[in-house]
Amino acid sequence: MDVFNPKILDASIRDVSSCLTNNQKADLLLYAMRSLHPEGTIIENAVQSCLLISTLSPENTAKARILRARARLAVGSHFGAQDDLQAALVAEPDNPEAKALLHQRSVTVEKLLSPLPAKKERFSVEIWREIALYLPRHDLKALLFIPHTISHVASQILFRKLDLHFGGIDAEEGKSDIWMQHAGDVGFADDVNARHAQRSADILTRIIVDPKFASAVRTLRIYAPIRDKDGALAFQIGMLTNALPNLINLRNVYISAGAEGIIPVLRVLQTCANPNSSSPDGPTDLQFEFKHLAHFSYCSSGGSTNQVHSFLAQNRDFLRTVYIDNPHWVFPTNSVSIRNLTHFHFTGHVPLNNQLFADILANGRQLESLSLCCSLDGATSQQFRATHHAYGPVLPFLRNFSFSVMMVHRRVSDRDLFPAVAEFLRGRHQLRSLALTAHDESVQRAVGFDAAVWGVLPSLINLRNLKIAYPPDLSPGLASWLIPRTVLALSLTLDHVPSSSRDPVPFLEQLRPGIPPTLRYIGLPDLLPLRNVSAIVAHGFPMVRVVRVGNSYFAIIRGGDGLVKELEPCPRRTVAYHCSEWLEWRGCEDACAWDPSEFPS
Repeated sequence: MDVFNPKILDASIRDVSSCLTNNQKADLLLYAMRSLHPEGTIIENAVQSCLLISTLSPENTAKARILRARARLAVGSHFGAQDDLQAALVAEPDNPEAKALLHQRSVTVEKLLSPLPAKKERFSVEIWREIALYLPRHDLKALLFIPHTISHVASQILFRKLDLHFGGIDAEEGKSDIWMQHAGDVGFADDVNARHAQRSADILTRIIVDPKFASAVRTLRIYAPIRDKDGALAFQIGMLTNALPNLINLRNVYISAGAEGIIPVLRVLQTCANPNSSSPDGPTDLQFEFKHLAHFSYCSSGGSTNQVHSFLAQNRDFLRTVYIDNPHWVFPTNSVSIRNLTHFHFTGHVPLNNQLFADILANGRQLESLSLCCSLDGATSQQFRATHHAYGPVLPFLRNFSFSVMMVHRRVSDRDLFPAVAEFLRGRHQLRSLALTAHDESVQRAVGFDAAVWGVLPSLINLRNLKIAYPPDLSPGLASWLIPRTVLALSLTLDHVPSSSRDPVPFLEQLRPGIPPTLRYIGLPDLLPLRNVSAIVAHGFPMVRVVRVGNSYFAIIRGGDGLVKELEPCPRRTVAYHCSEWLEWRGCEDACAWDPSEFPS
């Protein structure tokens, strides 16, 4: 049997190469390297050893450079390869292989540097815009990071609504909030407020210097402190008044500030379509001329209604949305054409013999949303009964209804009020949102809010959002089964826990069997200590995504197995300014209440 020892061949190659000159050895080495894969350090080392030969012929120099250029191109070292090719042409100017590789390299670079050919999009920008208009804001924010036409479209839609914060959340607004109990958060809150103030200043600067950006803004919401404690508000308002004339397409404005801060802005806003204002410290001077207003919102805590009456009267024929919130005011029915309204909210006072409810029911044929929160000085149930008998079914387009009684005169007893309201609501299949509340147990007795009022709920077969007071004579085991199966957001106002005020768990466990399994949101008053918020989920509402206790919101974080891992609190600033967007992100958009800072489309 023949046995071959490869070392004999290696020794023979070594013996033969020892008899060759350096140029001949380089020629042999370059010939052998042509059969190797062009990648790796072997070729780099071999070519470098050849180039160190001082007597290397130009032909072999060119061959060595070309071999290393090919190896470098294979690993992506384009600049090194170009140097080698140019050096090969210096050694042998007519080398065709070096010329061909260098030309190929030039063509490749030109292709890389040339602009990409414009691709024909499957959809036009207009179609993408129509699609994006149906997306919630958190989805639009996610689209900003996509390298596509829709990213630009999303940015345009997002900047249609701008928020300007000229200060932090006033302490009196949230003194019962859980976040205010931690002294260590004060510094963090100051930093957040300073960051938002700087952001607002940057936005105003952009509006002033960039007309194209300014022309995209449709809605502007301004939040300013009630009192200018450090003198910064005057400067910010001045900067705002300089920016407002550039907002040529501005249609909606919401202002939450003290009276001193609102007046300068209103002077500039006389060309704006729909101003909303909120002035907690008192009434605002409304002696301005605004024509063709479609939406008007006004919130305050005192003062006279005379200016508001005249302001509403000058836009009587154009108003479609009216939101007035002042617990001491009487609604000016003579200044508003109720038959033109589609959205109406009133928080205020209903004096004796006032016909507000009758006027609304008889004339509000176009109303889609109706919200009434009143203190009563007389019996009003007959207005619901008489209107129903005289006109039959009224408010045919009603989708959202809220009726709340804050207080009744001590001599008033209208025990037919809520039964009459329940009869007015019975069988309304188009109703999507309902709120029925009475402030406390004494008010509930005076206006007839008892377990029978809950009896109207099963007839509302398409209801999605329900806020309702829990009367003391209603059994928890029955109450949950009366809630329509379509309800996704539920809020209960309880002045007591039927079982034990210290241990609400038995009450929650009795509610649990009949709760709709698709419920996503539950809202309760400050009934439980904060450390027991998890008991609401564990014992009463294990299916929900968001829990509200008082003014605090908690998102339910679940693991892969569906079990609850933790309750994540919603930041206080988000609750104050972006609660609707946060709820929508959690899939609980049905729980969003009508916010005066939002404008109906």
